[in-house]
Amino acid sequence: MRNLYLRFFLAFWSAMLLVLTFTVIGINWVDREYFEKQRARQDELAHQASVVLAAGGVTALRAWLVDELPALSPDRMYVLDEHSHDLLDRQVPEPVLVSLGRRPYPNAAPASSERGPDYMLLSQLVGANNDRYALSFIRDRGGRFGFLKTFSALVLIGTLLAATFVCFLLARFLSAPIQHLRAATRSIASGNLSVNVKGSVGKRRDELAMLAVDFDAMAARLRTLLEGRQQLLRDVSHELRSPLARLQIALGLARRPGANLGQELDRIDEEAQRLDEMIGEILSLARLDDPTPQVATEPVLIDELLEEVCENARVEGDTRGIRVALEAAAGLQVMGDREQLYRAIENVVRNAVRYSPDQRLVTVKASLSDQAVLIRVQDQGPGVPEALLQRIFEPFFRVSDARNRDSGGNGVGLAITARVVALQGGTVQAANDPDGGLIMEIRLPLLRPSEATSGGASL
Repeated sequence: MRNLYLRFFLAFWSAMLLVLTFTVIGINWVDREYFEKQRARQDELAHQASVVLAAGGVTALRAWLVDELPALSPDRMYVLDEHSHDLLDRQVPEPVLVSLGRRPYPNAAPASSERGPDYMLLSQLVGANNDRYALSFIRDRGGRFGFLKTFSALVLIGTLLAATFVCFLLARFLSAPIQHLRAATRSIASGNLSVNVKGSVGKRRDELAMLAVDFDAMAARLRTLLEGRQQLLRDVSHELRSPLARLQIALGLARRPGANLGQELDRIDEEAQRLDEMIGEILSLARLDDPTPQVATEPVLIDELLEEVCENARVEGDTRGIRVALEAAAGLQVMGDREQLYRAIENVVRNAVRYSPDQRLVTVKASLSDQAVLIRVQDQGPGVPEALLQRIFEPFFRVSDARNRDSGGNGVGLAITARVVALQGGTVQAANDPDGGLIMEIRLPLLRPSEATSGGASL
């Protein structure tokens, strides 16, 4: 706080001091320029007075002085004889007499011939009879330039005080949300991710408020990731217990006297395969959750990919009389990892076959929709409750009854599909068909032919 405040204060103070310095310099320069102009003006007046005095004497000089005085106001001009009397019988200012040396200045050194309480310029006039007069031109200095200099000093003091107050408020205004951010950072470092910085900055709409919003979003994302990791660990632990328990049971049965070793070994082998498959899918899901996953990209023809997926799905569906129909527009291409896309789409199609009743139809369609490839997979199964449609893409989530672990799968396939599609820049969503069954739609960015000629890349 203090460091930030001092920086603001020094910046403001330096700027104001610089401005005031140039202001004072400017005032002094104007003052000097004005003095030079007044000296030239006084010399001109002294010359005119000398001409008038030589031509018409004291009477003409007195008349000339009366005519000139209104034009000189607020400046003043006196013409004194040898006895220090003004020709117009006015009271002569004390500084003028002191400047002429005709009266000592009490308790002070004599003033210079150019400066006193007012700003004075003196000239000597000589008449036709060798009469000598003193012309004193007094500039009203105190009311103008003296005020400016006093004002400059007051402005300097006022600026420093204002800068101190403004810098304090500004530093406090800027540092308050930063202090909240620091506290929130420490809270996150200690493991508490339930922070809310936006609520502490009030109704601000500046960059710091946006930073607070982004910080809260980051904390929420970290909280989601951490909770997801913890949930994944719990789910993995739970899912691994089932095949391990069945393995232990099979081993126990195999050890019994007279046990059918062949049957029990087949059961052990089946459970080991399920365990191996589950671990492989968990590892695949973990790799897809990597913040910087390595995704190989290449042009992929969707119709060829879907034909391969559907052909393999038909083999599984033929045993139950389930038909898999494919309608795919030719030439549709996307840029992505072919193996990952194959696995993502296969998970959806195999789920449709797995959860469809016997002797039913599974349709797979691919078409162009809004500059994207839309893959639509529809089954005739029991569907999914509306409240659970978004949760089917969570790892190890299963819908009760129709879609449980006894019907096959371990709840990781659709989670892998969602992550693969997201990595390819697409989206996946599920919806229930009003006539029955579940509809899965995968939308992937379309690769134009001109883009396909440039070849693939590795991200």
